[in-house]
Amino acid sequence: MPALDAVKAFWILGIFLGMFFWLPTRLFSGRPNSSGVICMAGSWARMVLCVTILVFLLSSLKVFGAITVVLLFLGAITVSWFRKRAGMSRRLLTNLQATTINLIRHFESRSFGRFLVPRKSSPRSARPSWASRVKPWLKMLEGRELLGACLVVVLATSAVLRTEHAVRELRFDQPEQYSALLRARQLMLNIHPADRPVVFPAMIAATSFLSSTDPMQVTRFLTPAIGLLLILATGLLVQVCARAGVASVAAMYCLGAAGFPPAINQTGAAVSATAKIETIFSTSPATIRPSPEFALGLLFLLLALVFLADWYRNSRGWDSLLDFTCCLLLTAIVSEVLLVILVLTAGVLLLRPMAGLFALVMLCYGLVAWASLSAGINIPDEMRTLLPVAAAILVGCVLAFIKAPLAARTSRRAETVLLVVCLGVAAIWLRPQRFVGRCLEYEAAARATQEIAYGFPRQTWVVAAPVEQLAETFGLGGHEDLAGFVETYRSQVSSPRFRFPDARQDLFIYVEKRPFQIFSREPEKVSFSVLADPTYRNYRSPGGRASMEAAALQLCESYRQSHFNVDVFFENEVLRIYHIHQEQASDSGAGN
Repeated sequence: MPALDAVKAFWILGIFLGMFFWLPTRLFSGRPNSSGVICMAGSWARMVLCVTILVFLLSSLKVFGAITVVLLFLGAITVSWFRKRAGMSRRLLTNLQATTINLIRHFESRSFGRFLVPRKSSPRSARPSWASRVKPWLKMLEGRELLGACLVVVLATSAVLRTEHAVRELRFDQPEQYSALLRARQLMLNIHPADRPVVFPAMIAATSFLSSTDPMQVTRFLTPAIGLLLILATGLLVQVCARAGVASVAAMYCLGAAGFPPAINQTGAAVSATAKIETIFSTSPATIRPSPEFALGLLFLLLALVFLADWYRNSRGWDSLLDFTCCLLLTAIVSEVLLVILVLTAGVLLLRPMAGLFALVMLCYGLVAWASLSAGINIPDEMRTLLPVAAAILVGCVLAFIKAPLAARTSRRAETVLLVVCLGVAAIWLRPQRFVGRCLEYEAAARATQEIAYGFPRQTWVVAAPVEQLAETFGLGGHEDLAGFVETYRSQVSSPRFRFPDARQDLFIYVEKRPFQIFSREPEKVSFSVLADPTYRNYRSPGGRASMEAAALQLCESYRQSHFNVDVFFENEVLRIYHIHQEQASDSGAGN
């Protein structure tokens, strides 16, 4: 199973990189005098915006499907091939003219002997070799080998920590991934194209169609990929604004590996102002992460500031402003709050790039602090995920200011000295740490659902299961809420004449022998709206879930004693799935 999952991961990520990184470099013209990383980031932003708009339009027209996506992808490749061929034709004509002139001059030199001295042939136009492409990068790293090694280690460590759960398990470790998966399945079925979230589900749907892979697998592997891109964007913004490699690497390490700032173990809800402030400054990326959609919005916010700072510092052309506009639109699609932060920060950044970084940090912390301290305002946890990024940028700014006077005293050794100090701090205080996941189901439940979805004909089965299975089965089969299912049929199943009214042939009932606990204990403080929510009452509350699972077990065993068309489809130490096979039933045959 791990080997198969690894193959799926490489296939999905290969398609994703080909669609959103390789193809845009062929479609969109290059930016003169711009670095390769910024050019790639700009092409990525343009491609994501184009894909989002196309998915919305095609889904609105009810024509979004695998054939449409493949045809569009092949059409884009064809357009890029013709553009490249046109350039090759011009180079071929130039080479043909040069070869003809050289042949004529060679013939003339042989005919007139020493009286005509042959001229030097013009150099042939050829593609730059691999060595010529690598040489600028090697020259950039000259004298900064330690910094380059640290960058590689930081990226590798962040990749391992971010992808650890996705490689090991099929179930998601973020609740928001289920809503993104459900929206992606709806888009793939041309249902509700205008609902939010939009950007990440559009990427999931397009990648799923192009790779012929289930969107659950795509969501599983693209989520950590978005997290890694956010880390890279944070380092790129610090590098462009501060021009300090050590500051950039330190910011990436704090966000991607160290989980800075360290989380504080806090019992109970914060009531006093001091406790709320402590909670704000202890918000760690190890314990709280943005949803994939919000992470994309934050990613495009950072990239927009990168393009604006690059345009301001280096007097770039309209291409940088176009990239900034694409990121601005994508940020607005994801979140209006992020759009406000971007606009305010961009105004300060145009005055001075470093001041723009400090403005971004102050806006993020100020917004969360104001909402937390104000009476009657409940800030969503989504906004708290801004703080780890702001903290990482703040660390980069501090190191950039320290480097300036240090460079005046130690000249070229300033970066090395500062890097060694950072390595010591990381080894003693900020060691890499695992990220805390928030799983909502057993791994066996997710695996069994996939087995049902692809082991039985489509739309011939239905699962009575918790709400997480709705996103996993939508469009493949039916789903019935387990709590409502138990409440409806618990008093009827003991009759031998009872039949479930669902017309589908196979019914699967998920019963947890050991109820899955999301919280180690009941929360001490829960709002009335949360308590009144059926999802919390039946599935999130430890006591409520235990009661519901006990009733589900009683229902299945009562049905099993009076009927012979039931067996156990799957069972382990924590989960049992009952399978009921029935012929097509009419409405008149249901009941007692």
